[in-house]
Amino acid sequence: MRYARSAISLLTRCNYIGKLNFAAWTRIYLCCFLLAVVVGCGGRTTTVELSPATRAELDAILNTLQARYDLTGSLKITQMVVTIEEGDRSEEIRELLWYKKSDNGGDLLQIQALGPINEPRGVAIANQDKNQFLLRLLNEQKAYLGPLSDGALRDIFGVDLRVSDVLSAIFANPFLDGRTNEFISVESSGVKFVITRSGVQKGHVETITLFIRDGEPRVTEWRIHDENGTLQQRAGFSDYRPVSGILRPHKVEIERPLDQTRVAVKIANVELNVEIKDSKFDIEPLLTEDIEVIPLSELTEQ
Repeated sequence: MRYARSAISLLTRCNYIGKLNFAAWTRIYLCCFLLAVVVGCGGRTTTVELSPATRAELDAILNTLQARYDLTGSLKITQMVVTIEEGDRSEEIRELLWYKKSDNGGDLLQIQALGPINEPRGVAIANQDKNQFLLRLLNEQKAYLGPLSDGALRDIFGVDLRVSDVLSAIFANPFLDGRTNEFISVESSGVKFVITRSGVQKGHVETITLFIRDGEPRVTEWRIHDENGTLQQRAGFSDYRPVSGILRPHKVEIERPLDQTRVAVKIANVELNVEIKDSKFDIEPLLTEDIEVIPLSELTEQ
């Protein structure tokens, strides 16, 4: 399948618009999505046959991780600080996030990037029910609109984003894409599990580290190496705390050494299973007459 490209590539693809602040703000809006950038994998590698005891122990862990997602009908983050480091440059942004499973079972997501006095500067909405994706730049009077598809996200952002990857980052669960079998290896030392599996790109390998503490599994690290063994991306999840009885990380770090890019997220206020109206994820209120609406399909031609 496809593979993730760098945030620098993203800025290069957006430069045709000709405004420096657009490129900078685009990167800001996508910092949460960047957490979900996964070097994918369609290649096959020899897998290991697990013993019944190991398979049962592993299944219990995977079921617990899945249950955290299943039990989260909505998620609201009102205090989130994102630090982006790219080479020798660094910037800090405040963001808000709303997530909800709709009555139809679709995943709904809105992310806002805030300005210096907490005013919204940009809004990204992904509405799976309506198959819509919107990126609205409030200070540019522009909106980018198109179907919510993996291909569309790849074309606008220059990175291989899948809906399942976004959810994997939000829920600290690399297994939400359903790849829970055909592992290359599983190592266990009682409280620590190290799982190796094929990635989404041919020849790439993912290593996922989990710790069991107080009977609860915690995904702590997710590494992706290419066919030469070079580290492409590392995701770290830490500061786990229970929220409404569901264990969640409050710190996330993403590193892409080859791109000299690092994204760190600190969450101070998160609420689970609170009421969020579906209208929060409607794009129509953001498509006012005074803005320029650009179809995502036009970006693929650049």
